[in-house]
Amino acid sequence: MRGARQGWRLAGRFGPAILCLALTVRPSAQAPLRPFADALANAPPELMDRLRADPFTYFRFINRAWTARVCEVFADVDHPTIVRLHGDAHVEQFALTKDAWGLDDFDDSVRGPAYIDIVRFLGSIDLASRRRGWSRDRDALWTRFFEGFRRGLANPEARPSEPDIVHALRKQAPASAAAYLAWGMTQMQPMDEPALKAVAEGLQAVDELVRRQRRALAPRYFALVRAGWLHMGVGSAAARKVLIRVEGPTSDRDDDVLLEAKEVANLQGLPCFEDSGTPQGIRVISGVQQLARLKHDILAVGPTLLIPAAADQAEHGLDWWLSSWEPTYREVHIGDLRSVGDLGDIAFDAGVQLGAGKIVSVRGETRVLLDRLEPRLRKETAALVEQLLAGWRELAGQ
Repeated sequence: MRGARQGWRLAGRFGPAILCLALTVRPSAQAPLRPFADALANAPPELMDRLRADPFTYFRFINRAWTARVCEVFADVDHPTIVRLHGDAHVEQFALTKDAWGLDDFDDSVRGPAYIDIVRFLGSIDLASRRRGWSRDRDALWTRFFEGFRRGLANPEARPSEPDIVHALRKQAPASAAAYLAWGMTQMQPMDEPALKAVAEGLQAVDELVRRQRRALAPRYFALVRAGWLHMGVGSAAARKVLIRVEGPTSDRDDDVLLEAKEVANLQGLPCFEDSGTPQGIRVISGVQQLARLKHDILAVGPTLLIPAAADQAEHGLDWWLSSWEPTYREVHIGDLRSVGDLGDIAFDAGVQLGAGKIVSVRGETRVLLDRLEPRLRKETAALVEQLLAGWRELAGQ
């Protein structure tokens, strides 16, 4: 770890960045799209079964390889506009709480060319429409996404009306506080004593830092109740994650708070991203600050205070970031969509969110680039999905 990165940092610190040189187009751009070898090596058996069974799950799993391929395909674009990216924008990243909705999960947020997020979301629309039998509507759904993206660029203060699917899912009775916390406890896998001790010490550091800006927090807000390893996710399945239950605002057990601590994904070496001198975790927090609609009550980032650093973390200086869970949080899954209209609403809304998240200085450039590249973005996305499906069929043995 770098000596300057001591303690935890709250959101809001930005550092200088240097644009990576674009790679030249390689022949591999036409090959089947396969996961990176290290990702497959670390995938648990149950996840491998899911990958073989469903191309959309495969799509979620190979974001790093997908992004590298997109960078290759568009390497000839001169002076692409560099923006804050979601980094893994797709249909099943759309989520809702009792009072908000939109794209969530900013683990892969970074600065890079705008076409990274655009092609990723278009690809997810293609695959989602195939699964639901709506392939004939794909181009119209892509148009809805582009309409939303342009709307967000033109008027970042505008908010689309609440999608009908969000309203419908909110009607489903949420779990009680006790049931929600009990479910959270079932997600905690056993930790050894040294790891638990590291978690407790890390929480003390979090308490000291957060309290500098939020002095009204209860004295025992970060008192450890229980913690355990968390095995959840698809693209982040191999990342180490810890789920932590803390005392929260009062001593009442029903208002305890669940916190997730997650090691930041190592995106170093991926082409066409900016190479920032700031800690890796800051890119995640910056993505949440600039693009997110769903807010976390607790959000912080710092070096590996919770768990002793692994060898690769020590080498690359990876961070952990910590966020609070919202009891009413729910992701929208493809199976929840009742009609092609629901998918169109999500495509438009996500487009608005991504467009609105661009800072003033790049909105005009992004609009010009979008107008110039839209036909190519559609064409290349269709080709990338076919390459992805070829890679999935290899893995599935078809």
